[in-house]
Amino acid sequence: MSTGNKAFSSRKIVFLLLALYALLQAYCIQQLSINYDEPLFAAYGITVLKFQGKKDIREFDSKLPITALNMLPRAAEQLTNPSLSKSGTEADKDIINGRYISLIISIFLGLLIFRWTSELYNDRVGLYSLLLYLLCPDFLAYGVFVSSDIFACLFFTSSFYFLWKFRQHNHLKYFILASCSVAFAQISKFSMLHLVFLFPLIQLISYKKENPGRLSFKKELFLFLIFAGINWLVISCSHFFYHEFMLLKDYHFTSEPFQKLQALLGNFPVPFPESYVSSMDAVIYFDRLGGGVPGSLNGASYILGEHSRFGFWYYYLVSIFYKLPIPTLLIWIASFGVLIFRFTRKIFLNKEIFLLVPILYFLFYLSLFYNTQVGIRHIIFIFPLLFVHSGSVINLIIKKKKEIILFLVSGWQFISVALFFPHFLPYTNELIINKKYAYKKLADSNICYGEGKKYLHQFLEANKTAVYLPDKPQAGKMVMEINEMLNMNIATINKYSWVKDLNPSGHIHSQYLIFDISPSMADSLQKLYP
Repeated sequence: MSTGNKAFSSRKIVFLLLALYALLQAYCIQQLSINYDEPLFAAYGITVLKFQGKKDIREFDSKLPITALNMLPRAAEQLTNPSLSKSGTEADKDIINGRYISLIISIFLGLLIFRWTSELYNDRVGLYSLLLYLLCPDFLAYGVFVSSDIFACLFFTSSFYFLWKFRQHNHLKYFILASCSVAFAQISKFSMLHLVFLFPLIQLISYKKENPGRLSFKKELFLFLIFAGINWLVISCSHFFYHEFMLLKDYHFTSEPFQKLQALLGNFPVPFPESYVSSMDAVIYFDRLGGGVPGSLNGASYILGEHSRFGFWYYYLVSIFYKLPIPTLLIWIASFGVLIFRFTRKIFLNKEIFLLVPILYFLFYLSLFYNTQVGIRHIIFIFPLLFVHSGSVINLIIKKKKEIILFLVSGWQFISVALFFPHFLPYTNELIINKKYAYKKLADSNICYGEGKKYLHQFLEANKTAVYLPDKPQAGKMVMEINEMLNMNIATINKYSWVKDLNPSGHIHSQYLIFDISPSMADSLQKLYP
């Protein structure tokens, strides 16, 4: 088959895979309840579409303007009916419709993964990397919610893709696209702020590789000004230049780093919108405060049956270990093995630096210096780079004519993930055999994000005598949400401590535990917890 025919055939397969993915996700979108955070993301997105620069920092602390895109269907509806007002279930429909925007973004992300891997290796390898992404339960789950997660994934990945393209071809358009990607990442998640330092660092290292012994100061300054200018413009425009250049002394900071900066440089005019800077201050404050104490936004971090106010260094490693399909884990591990045993400085600086440095940097930072550990969704933005990096071992397997291995692992992953259809969020791999006990390893948005309430209601409808979240122990069938019983909800902390030592008799998608309590057991518990 000619190269042109192969490319055409690959494009047809990609189109077919993405079409099936879109149909699957469109169905799943309708099956999931509104999760805990979607109303806040939607509400803030609406304020942005109303061109409101002022922001309620307490309510919308970490929310950023990109989520306005999710509410475009609602805005379009409002334009055709200016007097339209919604509440309750009607407002929920706006969130459901907004999920389709996230679905579109997730499709673009899939195309980017395929394209980058194909350019590094070939279309065949690109198809397998794309398949890993499409069969990733975490993207099947979090990739359709009204939130900033999927936007951050796309712009984080495109930032390094276009930087890699710039270093390959030295065309300014790629650097501008890379800078735009970083800028849009900035208005997606605050953790993307690190790109402001990481991106120029990789850019400089890769430049030195191509030009050893000399550094063009004028060229690098020119590129830096483009990068800084685009980022400033996007951040400022998206916040409507609200109180731009406000003096540092006029802010009301809560975090220690910003308070110290304020004391040192009080008369300095801040060249960013007040709403953006104050939100950043709030994010830092709540992260340093930790979880599970008065004033916290959430309970203490939880992993492997343990709680910690300031998180665990192994939190994300454990989450990845249980929340990713085993075939994906094996391929990722093998790809690092290929890198180690076939390492050359040239290959590393030509392609691996654009993949591995961001992956390792954020894994290190989020594990050791980030306390708000509430789920794997806070780190999934590095996964697309891992899918691209997997191309190294996939390419080696194909070259050695061992493609049967790829067929087998793909089949394994398909079956493993399909068993959770259409509710992928509580997915855990085969390392947790009895899903009833998944809560002993993971909790919070790793297992339950409120999106499974539909299945809870179905169970309660079929079991009229069952009681959901009783205030006190009582005889009969009780249903408890894992986050409530594990003190992940700061509003009800310690309210359900009496449940922690009970053994569940069943579960609803690992999120809700069923307990059959005998009258004698109820009496004993009531005496212990009056």
